[in-house]
Amino acid sequence: MEEEDLVELLASTGVTCRLLVEQTQGPYHRAVHPERREITEDRDGLPLRLGLRLLAADATTPLADVLVEVWQADHVGRYSGFQPFEARPGQVVTSESVPHDVIAAGETYLRGSQRTDERGMCAFNTIYPGWYASRTVHIHLIAHLGDCLVTTQLYFPDTVTDEVFSRPPYRGRPQRDTTNATDSIFADGGEQMILDLQGDPTTGYTGVLCVVLDRQARPASAAGPSAESDG
Repeated sequence: MEEEDLVELLASTGVTCRLLVEQTQGPYHRAVHPERREITEDRDGLPLRLGLRLLAADATTPLADVLVEVWQADHVGRYSGFQPFEARPGQVVTSESVPHDVIAAGETYLRGSQRTDERGMCAFNTIYPGWYASRTVHIHLIAHLGDCLVTTQLYFPDTVTDEVFSRPPYRGRPQRDTTNATDSIFADGGEQMILDLQGDPTTGYTGVLCVVLDRQARPASAAGPSAESDG
């Protein structure tokens, strides 16, 4: 599905716009987010086309020329640039317990940014994210609103994730240890941030979301990993 198709899908299917719920940034954010639509690079996984629409607080006015960053784990739960982390059985993964050092500065897979168009829309080509210990499946997002940032996470229906993870390349891993229902970060408004999905676990999915942003977000200088959360 091309970007224009995603835009038309957002515009024509009556996707409900929801108030964006701010959530933690986590430890795996980097300054390196190439401005591009295609972020998959060499990662294996089920194709996912992500379409987003951003509206102002009146839920009507598009937010144009907003830089939107996204980043996510690959199908084995690794973020580009960072050392793989294996939690001990029963360990709760937090920003304090994972390595923060970038060990592969040249890696940029599954990271990218786009500016919204005059309709407040942008799109990314990626893959369905993998899981890692103590987190449900998610994609991170930061929207730059002038000198402020709005930070959140995007989620997937558990039933879809279970079906995707029953197929390669995801099925070779152990069963995930956290779902939406048991994720402590999702519990804080994550239901609002579940993508509307179309497609199937064989050919791929298109996920769209329309969100209303409050411009009174935290200053960009305040952005940083939370000591209470993982990536």
